Amino acid sequence: MTEQTKAPFISFKFDVMTFIALCGAMYLAYTAHSANMENTAKLSSLLTKYEQTLDAAIAGDEVTLKRYRSNIKKTLDSLSPKERELMLALLKVDGQNKG
Repeated sequence: MTEQTKAPFISFKFDVMTFIALCGAMYLAYTAHSANMENTAKLSSLLTKYEQTLDAAIAGDEVTLKRYRSNIKKTLDSLSPKERELMLALLKVDGQNKG
């Protein structure tokens, strides 16, 4: 009588080419991620510089500053009470971070 062997529930086969391909894919994903993070940091820096330049330009011109404040007031007046409360809280936090 021959004895039958059970097939293993999970089989593991080590294939060198698959391992190399996996390592290559992981390396490419990591380098793409690193490049993306570097570009994001550059873009964030550029936007911060632009925001500071724009703030200085608005603050330096009385007519533009008056129009800007008027537009902010109109925007706040058009919001619902909850939206207004949230926006004022965000502006307060932003002001604290800059100050």
